[in-house]
Amino acid sequence: MIIMIAYYLITAALLGLVVWNFVREKARRQDLVLYAIVMIPLILRLLRWK
Repeated sequence: MIIMIAYYLITAALLGLVVWNFVREKARRQDLVLYAIVMIPLILRLLRWK
């Protein structure tokens, strides 16, 4: 149980960092697409979808 909670906290922290970079990035559209692609599995893990 503790490991599962730690796993979801780490995933949420990584998602927060990626979202922060996504919001800050304004110049290059390619980076926005890459950040969006990285966010998809993190969001799915937080929603407990595999």
